[in-house]
Amino acid sequence: MRRELYSQELTMFGYVIARGDTLSPEETARYRGCYCGLCHALRTGYGQFSRLALNYDMTFLILLLSSLYEPEETSGRSRCAAHPAKAQDFWINEFSDYAAHLTAALTWHKLRDDWLDEGARLKKGLMNRFQGAYDRAKAALPRQCERIERELNGLLELERAGSPVPDQGAACFGRLMAGMFAPRQDRWADTLEETAFFLGEFIYLQDACLDLQKDARKKRYNPLLAMSGELKPLAEYEPMLLMLAGRCAAAFDRLPLVQDAGLLRNILYEGMWTRYHEGRARQERSSKAQSASEEGKSE
Repeated sequence: MRRELYSQELTMFGYVIARGDTLSPEETARYRGCYCGLCHALRTGYGQFSRLALNYDMTFLILLLSSLYEPEETSGRSRCAAHPAKAQDFWINEFSDYAAHLTAALTWHKLRDDWLDEGARLKKGLMNRFQGAYDRAKAALPRQCERIERELNGLLELERAGSPVPDQGAACFGRLMAGMFAPRQDRWADTLEETAFFLGEFIYLQDACLDLQKDARKKRYNPLLAMSGELKPLAEYEPMLLMLAGRCAAAFDRLPLVQDAGLLRNILYEGMWTRYHEGRARQERSSKAQSASEEGKSE
């Protein structure tokens, strides 16, 4: 379960994304520019290898903090391995670097997690290769990196104990997110942390919902399975997710955001539900197909 909080590449999460079909062309350009800016910041601060950890979750964080604090931005155009033929527009500011530091820290933990779970020499080698990057990230953001390490260790302990209380793991992940979303100890820190805490709980429990069948099949820890001991339809967990999303949105709405407010709401109100709705649709199609097959056999 803990491992599944990471994407298939080198970073965690993979849920905090925009719903592209409802973005305006201007919002799409702004979103892509922020994403490419994070890629630029990773290459500048941590080298080409770190760009494999590029993700849209940290893009959301940059957009949120940029909207709140309105720092000076620098724009540019650049080619990269992903877009060698055409230069891409990007923009960066101080929070692009902040997100790059966090991405480096999370990448090292992801590699360490894989090595501990799989015992693979390759992952151990990659972790060692990324050790210097992690050391730089810890030097840049000691408070945030200490929180990440503490909460991930807490999740590991809950998993090893087979905790039947999903709220415990959700709270760990919420605190991890809260630590990352508050770069400054100022008047907005509490509201940013509250927003991130409920977002983290939502991510953790949505991930648990989507992995129920796979975890049951592979006999892996899943907090929802540990709690109930049975597989339930995803629809039964939607009220729980709606409650957490509502608390996250209530805190978010207290922030005085103007720039990119529509884009941020798209991500927080629609986009982060994308994988849940896709998973539920697949489950319901599979259930209907199975029912139709059973009816056919009985005739």
